[in-house]
Formats: sequence, structure tokens, C-alpha cells
Amino acid sequence: HMYYTAETRVAKITGPEVHLISGSLNLYTTVLDYNLGTDISNYYNRGTVIDKENKLISDIGTYFRRQNNFIFIRKVVFNDKKHTIYTDTLEYNTETQIVKFRGPTTIVGPDGIMKADQGEYDSKAKTSNFRGRARIVYSGFILNADKVYYDQFSQVGKAAGNVEIFSIKDSVTIFGDYANYWGTTGRSKVFPSALMQSVSGGDTLFLTSDTLYAVNDTVKKEKKVYAYHHVKVFNKNMQAICDSLIYNQIDSSLTFFKDPVLWNTKNQMRGDTVIVYTKNKKIEKILLNNKAFAISLDTIANHNQVKGKKMTAFFKENKVNKIDVKGNSESIYYALQGDTVASGLNRVESEDMSVRFAMQKINTIAFYKKPKAVFIPPHEIKEEDKRLKGFKWRDGERPTKEAVLGKYLKKSTTTKQKKKK
Repeated sequence: HMYYTAETRVAKITGPEVHLISGSLNLYTTVLDYNLGTDISNYYNRGTVIDKENKLISDIGTYFRRQNNFIFIRKVVFNDKKHTIYTDTLEYNTETQIVKFRGPTTIVGPDGIMKADQGEYDSKAKTSNFRGRARIVYSGFILNADKVYYDQFSQVGKAAGNVEIFSIKDSVTIFGDYANYWGTTGRSKVFPSALMQSVSGGDTLFLTSDTLYAVNDTVKKEKKVYAYHHVKVFNKNMQAICDSLIYNQIDSSLTFFKDPVLWNTKNQMRGDTVIVYTKNKKIEKILLNNKAFAISLDTIANHNQVKGKKMTAFFKENKVNKIDVKGNSESIYYALQGDTVASGLNRVESEDMSVRFAMQKINTIAFYKKPKAVFIPPHEIKEEDKRLKGFKWRDGERPTKEAVLGKYLKKSTTTKQKKKK
């Protein structure tokens, strides 16, 4: 049936099925108002639009034929065979095939699930622009950001504003202001003031730097995070600073470069390069390469010191158990009476040495290859006797949890609460 009013030039068409054809576009509904003067059509009783490879369904729709534009309202479903969009308000141009949405929207596709409050999707170019706190769930990752751009063909993505990337499998979250993603190579970059939060065995490792660069190459079996400049690390068993770092997620090792300093309880360690190895989610050993220097505070705040070309610190239950020194070894350690009074100072030089600890204190020291030892009574100890060359106690630089998290302190706490829920 069709009712036409000449004054308004509006035709009201009803029937079991009303079919409007405009070029390659087909509109199906049961009630349609068509204005012959403006070429504008409206339906109010659920309609389906099929245009080339796309299909759209909604309760209410308006078609502006001259502008090749549609506005869909309420219970909108858009499908381009690979992606399905669910929203309440959507604008679609049949010429450009660009979809615009202005409300809470969910996009389901082969790459995952995407949610945003507003944005655009180019169904021809397969590119997306999301705004209003976008959320993407893909390949075991969750991405949250204020703005997100993604190109399906090139698999290149960009995110901006309060970026959060969470790896479900590894329980690793990365925060930053901006992020770039290259899907074909499995690489991503987060900057500036980036923070990585890794949860393992009831403990959390926090790592911050200017830039975090992640590699997840399944072909080469490489899974690493590279941190560049002003690196700080904190967890309850270890704190560290350096200029750059590599975190190998496969063996959970950390390699520190350029003036690295590490702290564990009352111990400080440094070297040109430092590698931390873990086993069963606990520190197994720390390797200090070139200009290795370890300092340990005793019970009366004296600085026991060990240095050499290379040093390996072995751990038991995340506490130093033994230190092996190779090449040009030197040590200073205080002899104590009852843990309260120093009875003298031992200075020893040898090619190699091994230091064993008990109750987080030096217990025994073994010297190898032509050792030279001097014992200095308390009254003869001079200030220069208390320091090995290169000594520098840097406890004031030791990062706290608050210093590492910085502006992410509140956000990190909120994230952990959400995961618990």
C-alpha cells in the first residue's frame, strides 16, 4: 500500500515487505516514508540495508539519497563479512563506505573485540579510528587508550592518551602516553614515561623508563622488552637503576647496561653490565661483568666491600648466599665482636676469592692465588683504609615503589584491584 500527500510530497509505503532500490543499495522494511522533494527516506519499524558487501540493521533509519548517507538509530548492527558492529547510533556513507558512531560501540572481528564511545571505521580501507576511552581485546592482549588507530591490512596500530596494554598470559601491564604497534613483526613501542608492571609468584616487578620497546616474535621465538633511558626497577627483593635494560620474558632474565646499580636488602652491587637470572620466580644469581663492586652493610653500618673484574652473586630465597670474584680481587671486611663492636679491619688482595654469607652477614671468605692480607686494629684504622678504590655508596639513589610508579601510582593500584575482581 502507498499513501501519497501532494502538498508535502511525502509517500507513506507499507506492506509485508517494502523494498527500496537505489543503485547497488537495497533497503528492506515494513513501513517507509519517502519525501520526493528532498529524496529523504525514513523507516521506524526495523529495517535492513544491503550495500555491496555491507549489511546494516536498525530499528530506525534515515536515508539521504542525494548525499549517499544513512543515519541508523537503536539496536544497530553493521556487518562487512569480517567485522560486526553493535551500537545505538551510527552514520554510514554508501559512497565512501565509512561508518561513524557516536555512542558506546562494540566491534567484533578476526583480530579481536574493540569497544569505544565514538569513532570511525572505513569498511573499504579496513582502518579504524576510535575515541572516548577505546578498548581492544586481541591475541591475548587488552589495550585501553583515549584514542586508537588501527589498519587491518598493514596491522599497524597507534594509541594515545592514558595507554594501558595488558598481556593476559604473562600478567604484564604496560602504561604510557603513546603506543605504536606493528602486528606483522610482533613489535610495539610505548613512550614517554613508560611503566611495566609484571606480576609473578605473588610479587610485582615495576620497571619505568623513557621508552619501552616490546618484541614478541613467534618465528624467532624472541620475547623481550627493551627499556631505554632513566630506567628504574622495584620489587620487594630487588631495586635497580641504569640507563638501558633488556627483559627476556622467556627465561625471566634482566640485563642492565650503562652505570647499573642494584640493591638487595643491605647489599649494593654494580658493574659495567649486570645480568639478573631468576628461577622458579626467585633471584637465582646476579652476574656483574667488568669493574664489579659489591658493598654490604654489617650490623653496625660498616661498609664491607668486594671488587674484581667479574663477580657472580648466588642467592637463596632471594638473599645473597655466596659471591665469587674472578680477577684482581680485593676486599675489605670488618671483624666484629658480638655484632656490636669492630675488633679490626681486614684488607685482602688475591686473584680470585669466594665470600659466603650467613644470616645476611659475611660468614667466611676464601682467597685463591697469592693472597695478600693485612689486619688493622681499630685504633690504627685510617679513613683511607675504609674504602677500596671506586667505592661509592649510592643508597640515596635507591628507587622506592612510589618513585618508580610516579604518576601511575594510583592507576597501578586500581588495575590490580580490577584484576582481583
